[in-house]
Amino acid sequence: MHSEQQLRDMFAQAQAMPDGPAKFQALDMAIRHADASGDAKLAFEFRHESIETFTFGGDDRRAFLAFSQSLAAYDRDPTVADDYSEHTILWQFKWVVNALPDFPDIPLDRTYAVLDDMQRRYLLGGHSLHAVHQARWQIAMHVGDFDAAARSYHDMVTSKMDSLANCSVCVPSAQTRYLSEIGKFEEAVKVGGPVKRGWCRRQPRWVQAYLMLPYLNTGQHAEAAEAHRNSYRQMRTDHTDLGGIGLHLTFLGRSGNETRGLEVVEKHLPWLEVSPSPADSLQFAAPAALVLNRLSANGFGDTTLLGRASATGRRQETTVDALRGELAAFARDLAAKFDARNGTSHQSELAERRMTAEPVAEHVSLSVMDSLGTKKKAIVALQERIAEHTQAGDVEGAARARLDAAIAMSKKNHPEAIAAAEEAAIAVERAGLTGLVREAKLLLWDLYREAYAYRDTAKSLFDELLPDAEPREKARLTEQSAKLYWGDERAERFIAAADLYRETGDPDRELRALGEALAANGDLALLERAETLREQGNWLKFAMRAAESLAYHDLHEQALPLALEVAQSGAKRQPRAAHLVCQLLLVTNRPAEAETRARELLTATPDKKKRDVHVLLTRALLAQDPSSAEAAELVASNNIKDWELAAPDDEDEYGEGDD
Repeated sequence: MHSEQQLRDMFAQAQAMPDGPAKFQALDMAIRHADASGDAKLAFEFRHESIETFTFGGDDRRAFLAFSQSLAAYDRDPTVADDYSEHTILWQFKWVVNALPDFPDIPLDRTYAVLDDMQRRYLLGGHSLHAVHQARWQIAMHVGDFDAAARSYHDMVTSKMDSLANCSVCVPSAQTRYLSEIGKFEEAVKVGGPVKRGWCRRQPRWVQAYLMLPYLNTGQHAEAAEAHRNSYRQMRTDHTDLGGIGLHLTFLGRSGNETRGLEVVEKHLPWLEVSPSPADSLQFAAPAALVLNRLSANGFGDTTLLGRASATGRRQETTVDALRGELAAFARDLAAKFDARNGTSHQSELAERRMTAEPVAEHVSLSVMDSLGTKKKAIVALQERIAEHTQAGDVEGAARARLDAAIAMSKKNHPEAIAAAEEAAIAVERAGLTGLVREAKLLLWDLYREAYAYRDTAKSLFDELLPDAEPREKARLTEQSAKLYWGDERAERFIAAADLYRETGDPDRELRALGEALAANGDLALLERAETLREQGNWLKFAMRAAESLAYHDLHEQALPLALEVAQSGAKRQPRAAHLVCQLLLVTNRPAEAETRARELLTATPDKKKRDVHVLLTRALLAQDPSSAEAAELVASNNIKDWELAAPDDEDEYGEGDD
C-alpha cells in the first residue's frame, strides 16, 4: 500500500509528463492506486484534476469517464471537494457537454441529460445560464435545428456573463462561428474583429480561424490572409487542433490557394490517425476533399502526394484524384453516422456543401510581404523587388528578394519577421536555390529560438540542421539549443557543446559552455575540467560566471575562492566580484572579513552606487553586534529596509548571467 505522499508524488510525476497516451496512462495508474488506498478525498482530487489534462490533451473519452466518476463521488459526499472544486465541477460541465456530441456512438439523449443537469445545478447555485444557452445553440446547430439555435443564441447574448461564462475572447469567438455559419459575415467581423488578438488557452487562434471566411466574404482579403497566417502558425503543431486545420483548408480552397492547400492536406493527413474525435476528423476530411476537388478541376488530378498510412504504418504515394475519392467517402461515412444518431440529414448535407463549395475569390495573396503596410524605405524597396521579379516570372529573383526582405525584417525586429522568413524558406527551396535553403533555415532557427511560442518548432529545426553542419557550426548550434531546455538536459547540451568546441580548438567558447552547464546543474566536476583551460581561455570571465553559479547552488565555500580571484584581478568584473565576496563571507559566517571587504569596496565605489555596499556593511556590522550604533546610522542614512538585511535565500542575491 502506498502512503499519501507516495501517491501524490506518483500523480505529480504523471502530470509533469508531456501530453499524450503515456501521460494519460500514468494518470490512470495514479487514480487507480488512490482508489485502492480507500482515501475517497484523494481519489476525487486526482480524478478531478485530471479532467482538464484529458480535455485539452485530446482524450475526451477519458475526460467523460473521470468527470462522471468525480461528479458521482461529489454527489455521494460533497465534503470530498473544497469550495474551489465545487466551482470547477460546474465549469467542467461545459467541457463535457460541448464534447459529447462529437462522438456519434454516444446517444444524443445522454448529451441533453447532461445539459439539463448542468442547467439544474447552475440554477441551484444562483448562476447565470449564459454558458448553458451557448451549449444549447451549439448542439442545435450540430443537428441542423436553426430555429432552436437562434432562440438559444438570443438567450445567450441577452444573459448576464458571470464567473461560469466562457472568457471574453471565447464567447465572441463562438459568436463569430455562429454568425459565419448562417451567412451573416459583416456581423461576424464586427463581433470577432475586436478580439482577434485576445488571449486565453485556445485563443486567438480559433477566433482568427473563424474570421477567415467572414473577411473573405466581405472583401477584406488582407485581413483574411493575416488571420490565416497567424492562426495556422499556432495550430500547425498541435494535433488536437485538427478541426481547426479544416477551417484553414476551407479558406484555402475558397480563396484560390489550392496549391497551398495541398501542402496543408499532405502535412496534416497523418493526424487523422490520432484525431481527438470523429467530429474533428469530419471537420478536416470534408474541407480537404474541397481542396483536392479544386485541384482536380484545374487539371492537377494526377499530381502525386503522400496518402494515409497503410497497415504497415508507412505512408504510400497516391494521387490527388485517388485521395479526393478516399476522403470524400470517409467524410460521407462519418456524416451518415452522426445523422443516424441525430435523426437528421444535416451533417451529410453540410459535408457535401463543404466538399463542393465554390471559390469566393479568384486568388487571395497569402504573403505577408503583400500586406505589411510598412513605411520603412528599405523594406518597401524589397517589397517592390519581389513584385517586379514575380511579375516578370523570375522565380529565382523573387525568392532571393524574399530572403533579403526576411533578413532585413529580422534585423529590425519586425513583428512579421518569422512569417517572412518562413515564406522565404519555402520560396528558395521551390526555386531550387539549394545554396540559400540552409541560410533561410538558419535565419528561422535564430527567430524561432528567440520566440517562446516557437520553442518546440526550434527544437525540431535543430534536429534538421545539425547533421549537415560543419564542426564549428555544429558546436554553435548545440550551445544555442541548450537554452531551449532546463535542468539536466540543458546542462548536457552545454557539455556537448563544450566537447565540440574542444574538438575545434576553441578554449574561450569551451569555457563559456562549461560555465553555462555549471549554472544549470552545479556539478563540481565541470570546475575541474575548466581548470585545465586556465591558461588557454578567458579564465576570469568563466570564474565570475562559475562563482555566481556555485553561489546559486548553495556551494558557497567553492564559490568564494573564484570570486576572490576575480576581485583581486584587474578585470572589469572586479567590483561585481568584490560585492559577491562580501555576500559569500556573510553566508559562511565570516562577518568580520565581510566588514573589511565592504569598507575596501566602499572606497572604490562611485557615490551613486554606494548604497548596495552600505547594505552589505550594515549586515556585517549587525552580524557581529546587533546593537551596533554605526549600523543604526547606516540604516537611517540609507533608508535600508528590514528585508534588505535578511540573509540571501534566492538567486537574485547572486545576479544572473554575465556582462
